[in-house]
Amino acid sequence: RYTVETIFTRAKHPDRVRVAVVDQIVDGEDFSCESPIEPCEDNPEQALCKYRHLVDVFQMDAILAVGPVFARHIGHRMYRGEYYSMQSDAHVTYTTGWDVDIVDQQEAIGNEMAVQSTYLTDIVGSIDDKTGLSKIHTRPIMCNTDYEDSVQGKHLRHLSQPERAPSIHGMPQLQPYWAAGFSFSRGHFVVNVPYDQYQPMIFQGEEMSIGLRGFTIGYDYYAT
Repeated sequence: RYTVETIFTRAKHPDRVRVAVVDQIVDGEDFSCESPIEPCEDNPEQALCKYRHLVDVFQMDAILAVGPVFARHIGHRMYRGEYYSMQSDAHVTYTTGWDVDIVDQQEAIGNEMAVQSTYLTDIVGSIDDKTGLSKIHTRPIMCNTDYEDSVQGKHLRHLSQPERAPSIHGMPQLQPYWAAGFSFSRGHFVVNVPYDQYQPMIFQGEEMSIGLRGFTIGYDYYAT
């Protein structure tokens, strides 16, 4: 709910934003993303009150969940032809003017097949509480991947380089990989490179699938 709140309250043009939520909750324990943080009678300016008509929620019992890939597949199915499409994790906090900023960066690339994607910076100490503006001026770049051991065997895992001030200014920087936690592109990306619904219980590996399929049909990935 806090993610949805910051999406709308910190957007310059909240009326142009449509949010689709795949809400996996435990009944009686978790709050639904359809429910505002406070009753609308007490605080009608909340996003889930003021912009409720712009929020679509697909709610499912968490005990029936079969992993993030299928949940994100459902999210892609909720796409309705918008000019731009964005995917983010549920724990993301947005900054003031994020909508204008991300579109300006997208247009600065000048590439119809550009996809901005990265592993986002830790929220702690990153955003000014009063202004909602970012306090971080570095750029997280994904340019390394390695095999990681686990009880299920080795699997590929992307890694972020240590963050530093960007060497390329005025536009996002080209990188080889795509991240599931944040992705912004023209809407056709989610149509042309959909999630594979037949990958239950897969937590590591979806980024390789999406990244490779996208690249082989002409998409390029950029660090925001």
